[in-house]
Amino acid sequence: MRYDDLDKEDFDAIVTGELTHYAIWMEDEINRLITDYFVSEKTKSNDFRRLLLYRDGLTFQDKLEIARGMTPLLGLNDQDQKLFRAILNAVEDFKSWRNAMAHGLDMTPGDYKGVIRIEIVSRSGKEKTIEVTPESHRAKMDEAEKLYLSLKNIVNSALGERRDA
Repeated sequence: MRYDDLDKEDFDAIVTGELTHYAIWMEDEINRLITDYFVSEKTKSNDFRRLLLYRDGLTFQDKLEIARGMTPLLGLNDQDQKLFRAILNAVEDFKSWRNAMAHGLDMTPGDYKGVIRIEIVSRSGKEKTIEVTPESHRAKMDEAEKLYLSLKNIVNSALGERRDA
């Protein structure tokens, strides 16, 4: 996508939207891991997801914690366990970035020149301003794509090893 040609409102909407889509896809991979590990009967998978994983109040963060707790159950070798934990940490960092972009305060000056400025307040109360340019957003989307594929691959590996055991 050519972000450089967008006005401020469209660029802002695209940034938040694209980040949200990747977060949804990553969360769905975590949902797949949890469901496929605990539910062997495919006819009950949809019920499990609907009643447990899609329940209002069970957050993406909760699901990441469940996945972390599942690490020893997955039958991964030591190296893949470390990789799995590192990927989950990176997904958590991405989720935090997405949340900052979605919930931060737009501080972009009226004379928008291709840079969106978002002010966020950390949990400790510290204020920080993040600048998003077309170039930085492209880089973030490339990073998100690689992370998503890494997550998908390690989930496939974890589920494959479990099924073969």
